[in-house]
Parts: sequence; C-alpha cells; structure tokens
Amino acid sequence: MKCMGDALKAAVCGLAFTIPAFASTVTVNVGEEHQVIRGFGGMVHNQWQNGGGLSDADAKLAFGTGEGTIGLNTLRIPVYASSNDFNKEVAAAKSAKKYAGDDFILYATPWTSPYAGANQHIRSSDYQKYVDHLNSFTAYMKNQGVPLYAISISNEPDWCGEWACWSADEIYNFTKGYADQMRKNGTKVISTESFRYDKNLYNKVLNDANALKNWDILGAHFYASQASTGDDFFAYKLADQKGIERWMTEHYTESQGSGNYWRKYMKTGDQANTAVYDTVRAMDLAYEIHRGLVIGNFNQYTWWYIRRCYGLIMDRDFGNKLQVPQNEIGKISKRGYVMSQFARFIRPGAIRVGATAKPEANLFASAYKSANGDSVIVVLVNRDYKNNKTVTVKVPGTNISSFRVYTTSEAKNAKDDGEVEVKDGAVTITTNPGETSNKDCIVTLVGVSTPADPVPRKPYGDKAAEIPGKIEAENFDVMGSGKGNVTYKDLDSENKGGKYREDDGVDIEEGGDNFAIGYTQAGEWLEYTVNVKADGDYYVTAHVASGNETSAFSLSLDDKELVAETKAPKTGEEWNVYKDLSLGKVKLTKGEHILRLSITSDFVNVDWLRFSTNENGDDSSHTAIKTNFRMRDVAETFGVYDVNGMFMGKVEALDRNDLQRKARSVVRTGGVYIVKSIRGGKTYRISVAK
Repeated sequence: MKCMGDALKAAVCGLAFTIPAFASTVTVNVGEEHQVIRGFGGMVHNQWQNGGGLSDADAKLAFGTGEGTIGLNTLRIPVYASSNDFNKEVAAAKSAKKYAGDDFILYATPWTSPYAGANQHIRSSDYQKYVDHLNSFTAYMKNQGVPLYAISISNEPDWCGEWACWSADEIYNFTKGYADQMRKNGTKVISTESFRYDKNLYNKVLNDANALKNWDILGAHFYASQASTGDDFFAYKLADQKGIERWMTEHYTESQGSGNYWRKYMKTGDQANTAVYDTVRAMDLAYEIHRGLVIGNFNQYTWWYIRRCYGLIMDRDFGNKLQVPQNEIGKISKRGYVMSQFARFIRPGAIRVGATAKPEANLFASAYKSANGDSVIVVLVNRDYKNNKTVTVKVPGTNISSFRVYTTSEAKNAKDDGEVEVKDGAVTITTNPGETSNKDCIVTLVGVSTPADPVPRKPYGDKAAEIPGKIEAENFDVMGSGKGNVTYKDLDSENKGGKYREDDGVDIEEGGDNFAIGYTQAGEWLEYTVNVKADGDYYVTAHVASGNETSAFSLSLDDKELVAETKAPKTGEEWNVYKDLSLGKVKLTKGEHILRLSITSDFVNVDWLRFSTNENGDDSSHTAIKTNFRMRDVAETFGVYDVNGMFMGKVEALDRNDLQRKARSVVRTGGVYIVKSIRGGKTYRISVAK
C-alpha cells in the first residue's frame, strides 16, 4: 500500500473570479472582535520519537513563513520526570525559535513526575515538591536561552493509565493553593489538559475567582471528537463568560494512515474513538481548526507530532503499518499544507472578527484582522468534495483593495493563485471550477490594503506630562496610525476594567488613587509623551499592586533602558492594595521624550509613576497637592486642571461634595483632577465621576 493511495484521482482546486448568477455570501465585520490568535504549533518529544523529533531542516519547514513552509510559531515539549532528561528538546527549541523569530512561543507539559507515575495521584503533601520540580525545568530552559512562555499543570488527567491522574477536586485544590508559584520564572500557567475537553474538570476553578487567578490559559485536547461530532463539543459558555484564554494543546485527527491521504476509506480509531472503517480526509483538520476557533473561541491550536507519517512533516511509519515512499519523507504532508493555510497567514496577535460562519451547506468561513490592522484574512473551508462553491466575500468598512489567494487541495499545496481585485467592498470567487471529483479544498484570502495617511499620536489631554511630576498610568498617549504612532500594545482587544477610556484596548480598572492599569501580561507596554523641564537627576517611584511575587516591569526613554526590570512586591491577594515602590535615580535631559512602561512578567497593577528632584517625592518648584481640606460657608472659586496641568474651567463651590459635583460641568471624562483656589492659592486633588 502506498501512502498517497494510487487509486485517488487528483483534482485541481482552481479559482474563477467572474460573478455568477448565484453566490453564497460571507460578510466580514471588522468591528466585531473576538479572541486574539496566539498562533499554531506542534509537538516534539525526543524520548518517544527516538531522538528524531525535529531537525534544523524540519524546523525551517515547520516554523518558516515563506512559500513552501507551514508557518508554525508554537512548540510544545514535555517536562520529563528526571532532570537528567531536561536537555532533550533544547536543540529543537532553539531551531524553532531561529525560524519563528519574535513570534516564537515555547510551552511544556508534564506527563509524570518523581511524585506520580502512571495511574497515580500526587499526594497533597507533595504539591510543593511538584511545583519546585516544574520550576526547576522552567529555570533550566530559561538558562538555555529558550525560556518557556507557559507550562501546564499536567497532561490528560482523565486518560491516566499511562501517566499521572488528577480528579476535579485535586485540580481545584492544587490550582488554588499552589499554581501561582509556577509563574516563578516568568512563565504563564496552563490548566491540566483534559484529553476529551471535559468541562467538569474546569468548572470548579472557573467558578472561584481566587482560584481562577492562578490560571492564565485553559488547555484542552480534542480527542473524543471527530468530524461528525456536534458543535457543542467545542462550545464552553462558562469559559466565555470568565474570559479565560483557551489553547488546544494536542490532537491528531487520525493516526492509522498517512498525512498525505487526501480522501481514503480505511480503518481508523484513536484513543477515545472506536475503530471503524471510515473516510479519512486531510480536510478534517481544516474543519476542526475552524470549529475550534469559531465555535470554541480558542486562541491557539497545537497538532501532536510535527514529524510523523500522519503528521505535518512526513516520516517513515515506525509501526511498520505503512510503506511510506522515500521521496515523501522529510517533506510537508497534505495535513501540513492544510494547517499552513491558517498558520502562515493568521499570525500571532491577529484578532478573529465577525464573519458569516456557514454561508451554505458544507462551506465554512472565518475572518481575522492582522495585529497592526492593515490586513483582513478570510479562510474558506469547502468540505463538499462533489461540488464547487461560489462565494461573494464582502469587507465593508475596510480599505482592502485586493485579496491574494492561496489554495490547498488534492492537487495544490498552498498554491499562490494570484491577486483578485475588490470592487465596491466585495469580491466573488469560485473554487474548483470544471473539476469532476474531489472538489473539497481550503482557500485563504489575504487582504491587501490601500495605504492610509498616517494619523499622528498625541498626549492624553493634548499636553505632555511634565517632569518633575506624576504620570497617571491610565493616561497613556492617544493612539494614532502609521509608523511610530502606536502608543500601546495589549495582548487582547478588550478593556477588562471598562471604567475609563472604554474604547481603548488597555485594561483599566478602579484602583489606587482612582484608576490603574490592570490585568497586565508580559509583552504589553504603554507609552507617554513627557516634557522634562530641566537636565538633572530624578528619583522615580511607582505606585503598584500585585497579588503574587513574580510580577515585574521596566521603563525606557526614547527606546533606551531607563529602569531595568523590577519586581513588584506582593501587596495583597486581591490586587487592591497599592504601595510606593522606589525605582532609584535616573538622569534625564531637558525636552520632550517618549517614556515606555513595559510589563515583563504578568499581573502588576500600576497606578502612577512619579519623577521627583528629591527622594521624598516633593518638589519645591511645585505646590504641594492636598487631598483633605475644609471650606468656609462662603463659596470659593476654583480652577480645575487635569493631571497634566491643562486648564479645564472655573467653578464655585461651598464644600468638597459641591466641588466634585460642579466640576463635572467643565471636564470631559471622569477621573482625577487638580483644583486650585483662586483666592487662597491652595491646591487639592479630587475624583470626579461622569
């Protein structure tokens, strides 16, 4: 038996660009934002793959982004029970990182440990030792120059005959009491990864806010599902409500045959699925990814082995069930090219947006906008092998002028089918015209936008924050467009606090003196235009809160380090206790600069940054601001200023409540404002609700 199946007739998934009498419609709504896409990946386990998990040449094929590559950015590796084996995936990780570049994500999963082997439960008295074991691995990989982005609590707690077992209560107790310590080396925490996406293993943690804070990512496997499984398997309303990020961390749709089978009738059966004779299709992978992203709101998808006879890069069959032709080994499989239709073009940071998910029977669509917002990507999955599909794709409200079209079918491997013009916000294509068999295919349309004129950034309140002085963290610069005009990076598009600057993607919550940035994650940053009044030395203080001991941040000025990575102290379990943190003394030059606050380790809340000419935070050149004051029976006149010193207007008031109420008439938004008595010259700080 040959791995491709000689009896299968090749079909071309071509494209026609004329408008027919009838076409189903996919309408893209870029204003309807869903999850941020972290990327697509695969697994390497050198101990189980006899040392042949991923060569440098394999990594180039898997993690490159150009033509003839898959475009993965994520690599999953094991956490071995013995520290003597920690080095087994270092070379593979370094090669993957080399080709994936800045998009690279490395994460790890433990199967067993010194404290629980196959079919064993870890005793609660060993939980701390288990955490220490996991942290020793994250430290090792960090020292090797390939730090982990995330690590999970355990692989498949509900399929534990071959590895460690966890009950729902054990998962909950470990998560609440110990999981936060897994962030010690700047690593995010992934839940235990249920093999069948069993919601009962997650519900208890999701329903306890204190426990849920110790998970950054919910990990799940899609075993116990197949192409005939209903959409309910992928949906999880409680996870949607809690806003937890979700990663599909392992699956293979079928392992009995070849990754080069396009459509073959054969005996299947993997893990939870009964062995039956069924039709195996490479397009089943496309359908599963589609449902994971669109129905399940997953942020990331990881295949099992990258290199395997049923994987993304072909290898010989170590079980000797298949005779894999020598000229296929080491090359991207059909499954690999199907996955590349997502991975090469939907890059990390892209946001899934609204789109008609099922425009007609057996046709599925999803849409994404790139991280910088200059492109729209539409993926069409045609599972109907008997019929081609004519589709009108509408992209209203965008500046997309054309789409570059890529196709994978039985005869095509992520083929560049050219560029099609968008007219009046729409384009119509027909997949597989004129073919008589196997018309199923996956088509990715990559939008090419008309360059727009750049929009300059500007300080919040239209005036640069003055130094010496205090910079409110929530008052980052207003976003522009074009090179140099991006003012923040947030790993999702939602303002989770939702109390201030609701239209921006930065998470701002009530806290500290009034508002603070929260829900921070490593890799996020904010920028502020500042005006330094004079050359000199300045003492820097941050007002921060954290519920753990690993949160950290840094400061830079005009892209040069100003304050190195600094850990925030643990101030309270609820992230609601703020304390001053001295960041030392820095030297500044007079003039306007761009200050950047960078989050280097998750979950520090920042209220404000203060630059002072002396260590106690007072500046003789500035009037001291008081928060408590008494007023006479006669109304006084006050000038109202924002925190950057911009005059907002005058009001007359008898007392604090009267002042806060009347200040609403002269300010644009709620927040902290400075008021100055016209008669007495005294200055106070007030909070204004609006």
